Amino acid sequence: MSLFRKKSVTHWLSVSCLLYIILNFSLPGCASLQIRDNIFSSPEEEYTVHIPEKGWEPVKTSDADMVLWNKQYNAMIALISSDRKSKEFSLEMLNKQLFIGMKDKEIFVKESVVVGNQKAIHTILTSKIDDYTLKIDSYVIETDNKIYDLMYWAPLDLFHYAQSDFENMVETFKYNQL
Repeated sequence: MSLFRKKSVTHWLSVSCLLYIILNFSLPGCASLQIRDNIFSSPEEEYTVHIPEKGWEPVKTSDADMVLWNKQYNAMIALISSDRKSKEFSLEMLNKQLFIGMKDKEIFVKESVVVGNQKAIHTILTSKIDDYTLKIDSYVIETDNKIYDLMYWAPLDLFHYAQSDFENMVETFKYNQL
């Protein structure tokens, strides 16, 4: 099972579980999201990010700060923040744990980057989840007290159509407080 951090470094939610919940139990639209002029403010208002304008719909879920769905490309974007209660996990370990259990992983990009003046690891890979091959673009960002997972995924053959929406979104990721 692949793993996502949720609300603390010691609590995890699998990517495949999150996909299952989102795809099977979520509904389009989300009244509780703070979106104004296409700018999303996180639940605790610690960061903002510009969301893509065309083709993306918010999805209701309690497992992420925000999830967007693009029906045309069968793509999703998820932003997840979790409290960092311990420094025992390095950024590299946190990034690896995001993909534990994914089958047939092929990593295309893995690089250290800076997002919003914070250290991050950017990874692009393909993997099988159930019988589907997905391509995933992710950023794991580390601050003193938080970990942020920003992820975009789509079927392999449709991935490139909306990837620029995600990359543009990452470029606008801004911390309000650290």
